Amino acid sequence: MRKRRPLWAIGYFLMGGACLLLAVVMAAGVSRVVHLIPVVILGVPGVVLTFRSPVFGVRYGPDGLRYSGLLNARSHAWAGIREVRVAVLSSTVYSSDVPELVLVSGGTDQLYMLSGHSFGRARNKRVVRLVAELEAARAAAS
Repeated sequence: MRKRRPLWAIGYFLMGGACLLLAVVMAAGVSRVVHLIPVVILGVPGVVLTFRSPVFGVRYGPDGLRYSGLLNARSHAWAGIREVRVAVLSSTVYSSDVPELVLVSGGTDQLYMLSGHSFGRARNKRVVRLVAELEAARAAAS
């Protein structure tokens, strides 16, 4: 079973830890209910980012793949995946390349936490390599 994690998972972990630390410091000085609002605003995202960021990524092997995102995790067997390709989510300033699973059922599943940004028509090389690895693993399993 191979694992691929985005590099910025470490940044999310550090940001979540900082938010959590600020929430704890603010909670230590809270004397009224109104002051609890900033604690909740910093504490909840801090807990989510701190405890979910170490599992961001995709694991794949002969049986299929398991994707772990910010708030969810999904598994797909290789038999249920027809193709792995790069999808482009475009905007006015930059585009984002994201791995996309084309399912046998006709739907798609985009792996947003593994996306990469690029400017112009250039593809994100990291996303292209990941898609090639996933497609090779899918082809080898079938």
